[in-house]
Amino acid sequence: MKINVAYPATGMQKCFEIDDDLKLRHFYDKRMAQETEADSLGEEWKGYMVRITGGNDKQGFPMKQGVLTNGRARLLLSKGQGCYKPLRTGERKRKSVRGCIVDSNLS
Repeated sequence: MKINVAYPATGMQKCFEIDDDLKLRHFYDKRMAQETEADSLGEEWKGYMVRITGGNDKQGFPMKQGVLTNGRARLLLSKGQGCYKPLRTGERKRKSVRGCIVDSNLS
């Protein structure tokens, strides 16, 4: 799983690749916008707090806040709901999105 860590105060951003499921198991069943300790990732992460802000599953479907499942759901999306940009006024489209709960299928 790829983890992108950002520090907005300085604008710094770094991407980490973590393959060990035992380290990532601490993040499973957590929801988006939830803060958690990063101690399970290793010694260098002791004392850090991280916030889950989003992600994609292995097929590329984006996570959406408010969809309370760890699988996919097909939603009727319109303007202003995210994950969809309409071409005409009033246009809606049914799109697949990922739920906001983290599990092992995220990339």
